[in-house]
Amino acid sequence: MNPKSAINKGKRLEKFLCSAIEEVGLGKAVRTPGSGSGKIKGDVFANIEFMVECKNQKQFHWNDIDQAKRQADIGNFNRDKWALIINDPRHREFEDVYAIIDVGQFLELLKKNKEPMIKEPDRETAWAIKNLIQSAKKVLKHLE
Repeated sequence: MNPKSAINKGKRLEKFLCSAIEEVGLGKAVRTPGSGSGKIKGDVFANIEFMVECKNQKQFHWNDIDQAKRQADIGNFNRDKWALIINDPRHREFEDVYAIIDVGQFLELLKKNKEPMIKEPDRETAWAIKNLIQSAKKVLKHLE
């Protein structure tokens, strides 16, 4: 593959990811200006907590993970907050796209997803809930 078509292949994955981020409601996402030039770290700029590096290659290279970590560290991100997005070349383009992240970050995401919105209601919320229950009981009694 000539260098120009390899660059275009990478750009297509970056554009795909930007669209996907926007479609799920995570806000605006754009390809990083000069992506791949090394001037600005990361391939996609979005309001997410991970520095994103995209790879759309025939083979997976472990060095790509090192590159993502290095770029997160240099680009004023938390060194552990990197994501390597890869397209599986065995299938049609963007049919199978995967994210590789640090296992500690994966566990944090699971923990955040599991935590209740309100761990213990504050005094005002507890009072509002109590009043809601009493009002609901009155409505149910009235309907009987």
